[in-house]
Amino acid sequence: MIRLLYISQAAPAISDEQVQDILKSSKRNNPAVGITGVLFHGGGLFMQILEGPEQAVLRQYVKILDDRRHRDCQIVHISPANDRIFGEWSMGLIQSDPLEYQHIAELQAHRLEAVEAKAFTGTMRDFVRRLNARQ
Repeated sequence: MIRLLYISQAAPAISDEQVQDILKSSKRNNPAVGITGVLFHGGGLFMQILEGPEQAVLRQYVKILDDRRHRDCQIVHISPANDRIFGEWSMGLIQSDPLEYQHIAELQAHRLEAVEAKAFTGTMRDFVRRLNARQ
């Protein structure tokens, strides 16, 4: 199993309805291939964490690259995972500026370097706390 975090630029005219369509599609399709995760939208950006079987996550990421609702996808971090952090969400949604998270800015700044697994996992657990607070 792997965990992949990417960030991309939202299309200039993307609507809340289109973001909800992404969420609905993810919730419908992800369980069949064993993917869980969270989608952030705000500040003209998308950020998404996908976790699940390596081939399924990589196939999904390739599909995401072709989606015209965003551009300039960049993998910020990818790592092996023993257990799921977002196991309760076929896809959760947090609408806020992803860059408000200092952790993400640091991960992005160091994306070409090895990132300590604890730092990445700590950031993911912070997202889970935020998702749980919204329920």
